[in-house]
Amino acid sequence: MTKTIFVICCLLGLGTVLFAQKGTVSTGGTATGAGGSVTYTIGETNYITATGAGQVTQGLQQPYEIFTIIATANELNVNLSLYPNPTTENVVIRVEGSSVENLRYELYDIDGRLLATSKMESNETSILMRDLASATYFVKVINEKNESKNFKINKN
Repeated sequence: MTKTIFVICCLLGLGTVLFAQKGTVSTGGTATGAGGSVTYTIGETNYITATGAGQVTQGLQQPYEIFTIIATANELNVNLSLYPNPTTENVVIRVEGSSVENLRYELYDIDGRLLATSKMESNETSILMRDLASATYFVKVINEKNESKNFKINKN
């Protein structure tokens, strides 16, 4: 009798595991045009998003976002470079052929929160990123006239 109950419980448990990742959609595909392409699904009835240290969304198809930083009319006219990108420890902002006298940097996370700001003291300024989570960050270099140049950083 105990064996029979055990076998029935195992079979019921196995049945729920086999269908755990099952989803139904009515249609889907890829639409392509001159501006790019998009892949879509139609008919996903429900999904759940859980947030904590990161964000996880259950579902059949997840978006991948690509951000482009567009130069503004007030772009800083200084020869700047930022390396290494992607990084794990720190990034270095290098200024070439210009003074860093009136320059400062600001480090932002993907949500636009200011994480760090500092005046640039030399032609190579290091920003420590070791303690930050793996994510996308932005560095803005600004002069006293509010002209700026932006960099996108991927931290692994």
